[in-house]
Amino acid sequence: MQPESGVLSPEFELVLACVGWPIGAEDAALIRERIQRPIDWPHLLRIIQHHQVLPLVARNLEACAADRIPVEVLKDLRSRTAQSALHSFQALSELARLTRLFRGEQIELRILKGAPLAIDAFGDATLRSMGDLDMLVSQADLPRADAILRAEGYLRAVPQARLTPRRMRSYVAHQKDFSYENPRNGMAVDLHWRLFRNRFYPSNAGIETCGLAWTQLGPERIPTLPPQQLFLYLCVHGALDGWLRLKWIADIGALVRRASPEQLGEIARTAMDRSVLPEFSAAVLLCRRWLGVDRVPAECLDSRHPTVSRIVRLAGRLITSNDCCPVREEISSSAWFLNEFTLRSSLRYRAELIERSLFRPRVWEKVNLPDRLFPLYALFSAPEWLAFRMHRLLASSKSDGRRQTGPERKTKLTLLQRLFGLAPSDFALLVEAGVLLTFFRIALRFFSVRRLTAWMGQAKPAERLRPEEDALKTIRRIEWAVGSIARHSPLSFVCFPQSLAAYFMLRRRHVGSKLFYGVARDQQHLKAHTWIKVGDRTVVGGEAESDFTVLAIFP
Repeated sequence: MQPESGVLSPEFELVLACVGWPIGAEDAALIRERIQRPIDWPHLLRIIQHHQVLPLVARNLEACAADRIPVEVLKDLRSRTAQSALHSFQALSELARLTRLFRGEQIELRILKGAPLAIDAFGDATLRSMGDLDMLVSQADLPRADAILRAEGYLRAVPQARLTPRRMRSYVAHQKDFSYENPRNGMAVDLHWRLFRNRFYPSNAGIETCGLAWTQLGPERIPTLPPQQLFLYLCVHGALDGWLRLKWIADIGALVRRASPEQLGEIARTAMDRSVLPEFSAAVLLCRRWLGVDRVPAECLDSRHPTVSRIVRLAGRLITSNDCCPVREEISSSAWFLNEFTLRSSLRYRAELIERSLFRPRVWEKVNLPDRLFPLYALFSAPEWLAFRMHRLLASSKSDGRRQTGPERKTKLTLLQRLFGLAPSDFALLVEAGVLLTFFRIALRFFSVRRLTAWMGQAKPAERLRPEEDALKTIRRIEWAVGSIARHSPLSFVCFPQSLAAYFMLRRRHVGSKLFYGVARDQQHLKAHTWIKVGDRTVVGGEAESDFTVLAIFP
């Protein structure tokens, strides 16, 4: 995951102009303005497919600027839109069929997102790309619902491990759904028993407390969530998943535009009552930032609220990563864990999250313990996670190597071999750098920059090493260690955790250093940067040092 860039590509800006609904005169003018720029149309098609906004973008592009779209691209868009519409109709038919089957077995259910959301937000089920069919049933009805899906040709895809009675109790306690796939018709179903995985997340609900509303799909009445519950469900769902898809922001944007100011205020007050006002506020602010939907209720928290700020920042980094086509599998599980961990501060919520990470179903596929030894799975959690990360890193390196040639390919393929070939002292230095970088990355989520720098200001200056050659050798080794971890770690480390890690590694070895804090103006915004110097030598952060005006020096 890469930090958010201040400059967006013309293709992504055009996509952003095309995901609003309904389109007004100002929106149409913006589309016509942005399509005048040089557009890499294959890249634009990749973006809209990846963010699952193809039908919406194609409809708005053709309605507002069909004459500016190359003929071959227009044909491709129409072909893809027709395929998407066909899939939507097939999904609607399957949804209606499964609803009848569940109703025939007297299984109460709710349909989450999907067709009911498409109709509520866009008034047209084909304007929203159909994904999985999300169905909510009571926990007591899970065996009967599972039997119906299996009888209809669905196979359980997640979890793949065999579910013994003890594993089943753990899975139901710490997860929220089973995933099924039907090889005959290509459909996928997520069978939920609650809205979110963490039982202690505010506004979490099962079918008994989530409420009921109805959506008409032809002759069928489909049970779904009430409008306010659906809106807040989307806000929390987006926050938990980092708003990884523009599709989710487009849903919120369309719902916001359709709601009156009074209705938005009522939803905000409901969010406050249910303790999810930060998630609601972040969703509305993301719509304003990315879609230009400037309808923020007075009850909303502003962007300076810590939780709102974290949600908005993460969304910006994710959406713009990988050339605006973020890949979920390339984001480390530790990053997802930290995102979820920082959303709520209650002890029960965080204890539940930690327990879930200790008893991952993925481990059950590799280690088959009897139920009476189930608690021992906690001991396998860390080694399995490390093996999983190493396997993914190797696979990624090999995949990159097949696409690359020359020295870059050799570097990627030999990264792990070089790591395990290091001298013990070098390996220990890398571990120290990794631990400190991770610690300060986490600390920056909980403590302000002012508090951390004040803490540094209280530190006593370290004594310089003698002779000077030893100090220079130490400085070079720390430069290498911090730089290597920052470049190759699955986590992203910006300048501040790198500077803090280098500062304390130097101080531990009695090498005196100073941390410089500077700012520079980037268009209408100020951006900050930190770097570490020992005398006249810059240890980390020196690549942009000259562009910034120094505001403070620590200690």
